[in-house]
Amino acid sequence: MSNEYDETNVNTESPTTSFEPALEAMTLGQTFRKRREEKGLSLKVISQQTKIHIGLLEYLEADQYEKLPSKTYIRGFVKSTSKILGLNIEEMLILLEKAYVDNKSQLPHSSDNKEIKTETARNTLSSMAETPLEAVRSVTMSSTAFVAKFVVGFLIVGIVFFNIKNNFEKNKSEVDVELPEVLTTLPKKKVPAPKVVTTPASTELKTEEPIKINLIEEKNQKVDITLKDVKLENISIGEKQFGPDNLSAEQAEAFLPAKYRVNTTKGVETLFLNAVDGDAWLTYKVDDKEIKKFVLRQGRTLFLRGALIRVFIGNTRSLKAFYNNKPINLSLNAKSGIKNLVLPDELKTKYLAPLFVFLEDGTVETSDVYVQSSQQKKIVPPPVVPAKRKEVVTPVPEAPPVSSPNPI
Repeated sequence: MSNEYDETNVNTESPTTSFEPALEAMTLGQTFRKRREEKGLSLKVISQQTKIHIGLLEYLEADQYEKLPSKTYIRGFVKSTSKILGLNIEEMLILLEKAYVDNKSQLPHSSDNKEIKTETARNTLSSMAETPLEAVRSVTMSSTAFVAKFVVGFLIVGIVFFNIKNNFEKNKSEVDVELPEVLTTLPKKKVPAPKVVTTPASTELKTEEPIKINLIEEKNQKVDITLKDVKLENISIGEKQFGPDNLSAEQAEAFLPAKYRVNTTKGVETLFLNAVDGDAWLTYKVDDKEIKKFVLRQGRTLFLRGALIRVFIGNTRSLKAFYNNKPINLSLNAKSGIKNLVLPDELKTKYLAPLFVFLEDGTVETSDVYVQSSQQKKIVPPPVVPAKRKEVVTPVPEAPPVSSPNPI
């Protein structure tokens, strides 16, 4: 399937108010296909206008719901597609519900609680329509009492949860957020030269000086170093890590579930990743927690929250990302779909890219820890071998000759 879309403009029409006779016996996918062919539109054009992947549109027209994402996503797809094709949105959603009922045995077993409650309510209303009026009144009164008790209980639980949350955020704001120590400048340590007895055969020992690295540089000034064949460079102030992603309100609602739309708090960053168009390779570290690495499969999501978030991403084009509930485009300045991301943005100049270094033993270190460990190994002086001393033999002076006494 090609990801290139035609730049053809499509004029949207107002949705019809009722089913056409020829469409009543059709499934949702057959209805979409027939109306699209009548208008002379291709799937590429529909994909361009709705921002829906062309493969998902093919599954939708083929009524292959087991290959599509969850029902929440499909409702958004149906609304967008119906609007482009000039079909009644409510009637198309009814066909979607019918398709889920007809294909219930073929669909995954994980169903939303909301759908179960809706189906239960429908069955209750239909049964009430077939019972006498007195029975309906008794059922309605008991249901009203149950609903009233449920609402009161829900309000009590909500108030308790709200108070607990406020106390927790208040206590959290009073405690200073402990951020990991950041390597700014590696000091140049002077190693005292060992005292060696100077002899004609002795040689001077040479010690390697430590590398001095300033990780916070001026705007647009790049500094790079190479340690053990690993090239590291700082992230300049003027480099943009991401750009805005112009999603519609319906698309943002479909890609970012409501339970992950948390209120933004000063000093706390949130990042939500949704693998929509393929798999992505992730390595990340949040605050002082351990480094984690894994493959984010298509259809899976990841939610990160903390004062400092560092993420290395492979295949950014497969992701829909939301930073503090706002959609962002990670493919900006991403070479071959690879991205080093530091949140918040003002802390990006304190770190080297790539943010993580993969060692030969399979472990992972952050780039700043890797530089520190390499620096410590550099400044260790070699062992000093004392030079052999030459033995000096001092001659013993001879005794003066003894003269014989003069004869008397």
